[in-house]
Amino acid sequence: MRRHELLQPARRRADDPSMGDGTRGRGTARAKERGATLVEYALIISVFVFGSMGAIQRLDDKSGDYYENASNDIGELPQAGVDPDEPSPTSSTTSTTTTTTTTTSTTTTTTTTTTTTTTTTTTTVPTTTTTTIPTRSTITELTDSSTNNGTSFNAIARVRIRHNKTAAAINNATVTFLLTDSQGSTTTKQCTTDSTGRCSTIAWSRSDSRSPVTARVTGVSASPTWDGVQASVLLRNP
Repeated sequence: MRRHELLQPARRRADDPSMGDGTRGRGTARAKERGATLVEYALIISVFVFGSMGAIQRLDDKSGDYYENASNDIGELPQAGVDPDEPSPTSSTTSTTTTTTTTTSTTTTTTTTTTTTTTTTTTTVPTTTTTTIPTRSTITELTDSSTNNGTSFNAIARVRIRHNKTAAAINNATVTFLLTDSQGSTTTKQCTTDSTGRCSTIAWSRSDSRSPVTARVTGVSASPTWDGVQASVLLRNP
């Protein structure tokens, strides 16, 4: 718009009929020369202005894109302790904290262990009891000495009496027997020991059908005294 204002006076002067011929000729040539110069200057200036404006606009667009991309790249960087999904704070504060910690630890451990062990062993010696076995006469043998005379058998028992400690034969001991046959009949017999401590009962004659006969020692009269242990034997028909 300013370029048109500059060109208007020159055009009015060139077109003004009131100007004289000589003056108009010089004025016209001069006006044409000035008008051409102004047009050229205006064109040159407009070329630079419009070119500069385009370059400035392009530079502005490029710089805006650059800073926007740089801002996005910085926002995408991982940050310790910051949740990427949370919105970025609008302001940041840089705090520098200097902490000096002096720790002095003194530990004194005194362990005193006193162990006193007293072992008392008591040994109890078992009491030895000595049992004195009294001196007695005892039955050491009781055997069957029965015989048969062809019609009946004679039931005979033989016994031996000895000293219970020395095993010496007991002489002159009276031994008493109780004889019982198979049908329950009984009788009592006696015999006296000899120097070997033996003696036999008098035969008890029984039929063959009454065999066997049980002979049981029921008493011994001797010195030393009999121990009282009874003994028995079966007398069978040979």
